[in-house]
Amino acid sequence: MSELAASETPLLSILARYVTTLEIDRIPVEARWQAALCLLDTVGCIAAGSRTPEATMIQTVEGENGFGKSRLLGSNLRLPSEAAARIHGYAGDVFELNDLIGGHASIGNVAAVLAAAEDGSVSGARLLTALIAGIEVTCRVYTAVYPHLKPYTDVAMVIPGIVSAIGAAAAVAVLQEQPEPVVREALAIACALTTWCPAEAIFGDGGTVKPLLFGAWPAAVGLRAVCYARRGMTGPAQLLDSSIGLYATLGRCFDRDVITDVSHWYLLEPRRKLHACCGYIHSALDTLITLRREIGVEAMNKGRLHIEMPAYVIPAVSKRDLPSSANEARFHAEYCLALVACGDDVVTPDHSLNYAHFCAREDVKRAISRITIRANSSLTHYHQSILEFEADGLKVRRANHAPKGSPQNPMTEEDVIAKFLRLAAFPTSHDYAARMLKIEKEIDCSWIFDDMEAASGRVQERM
Repeated sequence: MSELAASETPLLSILARYVTTLEIDRIPVEARWQAALCLLDTVGCIAAGSRTPEATMIQTVEGENGFGKSRLLGSNLRLPSEAAARIHGYAGDVFELNDLIGGHASIGNVAAVLAAAEDGSVSGARLLTALIAGIEVTCRVYTAVYPHLKPYTDVAMVIPGIVSAIGAAAAVAVLQEQPEPVVREALAIACALTTWCPAEAIFGDGGTVKPLLFGAWPAAVGLRAVCYARRGMTGPAQLLDSSIGLYATLGRCFDRDVITDVSHWYLLEPRRKLHACCGYIHSALDTLITLRREIGVEAMNKGRLHIEMPAYVIPAVSKRDLPSSANEARFHAEYCLALVACGDDVVTPDHSLNYAHFCAREDVKRAISRITIRANSSLTHYHQSILEFEADGLKVRRANHAPKGSPQNPMTEEDVIAKFLRLAAFPTSHDYAARMLKIEKEIDCSWIFDDMEAASGRVQERM
């Protein structure tokens, strides 16, 4: 654990050297495969989110700023690259279904590389290399401090949006084949310019702006940072590791070795989402679903549920009142747990879009009233939880340290494809998924946009 010593190379410089030496043939095959799954999974999230009123609103606003070269998925519009990145990042995050690798690494990085690819005239191998660079940088910056973060209630900030901006700058720079000095400055500029990622906007009364924070804004900032660096602008080299840097702001300390270890691949430890809600809730959801299947809904609704979670997640997701917005529903543990206690096997986008309908159901309200959430000091990671159920002499206590989607219990290739098919929902989506998983062999990436645009047109014709 350290703070920058006078003789040490700044961490951002180490990261710049790392990404400029990445070569697709020297990246493990499984890491490349996982990156392709990240791309597929995120594009599915974008496709689903783009059909929401919020995404329509942001597309309208961004379209008012004029046209450019970057294409939008499922549309014939071409907008400035930063606008396209914001639209894709927003749509992909709105349902809380994008992955948890390195916090939420894929959403910002996928949005950035799709926008930087503009018309898609880059090879699949180059796009995949850029995506891997961005995700691995995001993961390193995140993992170096995550175990040592100060409580959200102390700093009122969260980290995913900040680290994703650094990763997005790396991804764009690699896609554009920028030299190491430009990459170094772009990483520093991106870290300086991105949003402070307020905890209130994410876990509190955040309105509809929240989906901008983890993917949309970081992706756009990454694009802008590379533009600035190419023109000679410089950034604060020690912004991560100085005594007044990011790590000193958000953490008690950091682990320098996480940044410097080039042999470790975070893509080999994927975290993906089955449920359309905050990842802090998934461990308890999976345990409750298993128990409900065993004893039945009727027996479940006669008892009381006590859920134990790590102390640091409780202020973020445990709420006293019923959710009052779609975003709050996605970060409301009692509400999500009540849904599965009443019979649902997956928390879906519909549960937040139509939260008022579900909150009006008497069985859901009764289930919420029977749920208690408390801290357990032995639990240290959000994928850990303990469920205790009591009813009519039956007492069950179960721990879960490996929810579906975690590295210990990963979603399979088939799981990711099935999720994409549900979210994308167009007639040729199975063929699209198969092609996406072979993207490394594609001569260019224009088909990513062409096929989605054609499919979306057919869907609109039937409506």
